Amino acid sequence: METKDLILDVSKEEFITKGYDNSSLRDIALKCHISATAIYRHFKNKEDIFDAVIKPFIDYFNEISSLIEKTDNDFLEKNNVSDIWGFEHDGCFQYNLLFGKYKDLVKLIVSEKKEWFKSFIVNYEFDATIRYINQMKKKGYETKEFNLITFKVLLDSYLESYLNLVDKDIKKVELVDICNDINEFYTIGFRNLLGF
Repeated sequence: METKDLILDVSKEEFITKGYDNSSLRDIALKCHISATAIYRHFKNKEDIFDAVIKPFIDYFNEISSLIEKTDNDFLEKNNVSDIWGFEHDGCFQYNLLFGKYKDLVKLIVSEKKEWFKSFIVNYEFDATIRYINQMKKKGYETKEFNLITFKVLLDSYLESYLNLVDKDIKKVELVDICNDINEFYTIGFRNLLGF
């Protein structure tokens, strides 16, 4: 295993078990059997390591988001705009994103950088929705005017609903049902607010 990969593996375990603030580069170096200064050959500081540890989830989020945007644009091109609500609002998408293969990283991010995480996702969703509405207007769709602050607050509460589940010990079947319930509740509100 390359030294950089070893540092990331050990750091991830340290961050998960001790938390970001209680993890030290000295302890990470000891567990890697390297000097603390050797870490600096690969990373600027502990925050740089943390960012590299969570990068697989961020990359996954970006990949999934690109797929959704492409699919949403396909619906728009086929004049099936209302189909977007069935595609990404069935609860399984959110379950897979937050509780799937990167659930340990999501839990770590939520425990250490929850406000950053919420801002990252809410701002992405907000911007993507505004882009989509602008594309709808260009295609001749009539769109409803809505309060942007209201929309952002609702996106925040929507995400918070899921993040409240991250530390809960809930079986997969029940968790998927809860995700479906959250989606059903918010989808009705978002459709009413956005007008499509």
